[in-house]
Amino acid sequence: MNTTKLVRLNLHLRPDHIDRLTTVACALGKKKCRDTRLAEAMELALTAGLSWEDDDLLDLARSDREEPRWLALGPIVRTR
Repeated sequence: MNTTKLVRLNLHLRPDHIDRLTTVACALGKKKCRDTRLAEAMELALTAGLSWEDDDLLDLARSDREEPRWLALGPIVRTR
């Protein structure tokens, strides 16, 4: 059996996005006849969204004035 490595992330998500992902996870669980993790639904959503061209995807971005919550989180630290 070939297992794919997974990466654990600490994420900040909007409550309405969590609700939508929970709905997708429940539907996915029914389709697969097993429990599914929220991350599995998130991967499905990311696969769909990231199939778009970058410019089309970036057109969905709102300005910082429209969504100031992202500025309130503080500095970004990315490590490998």
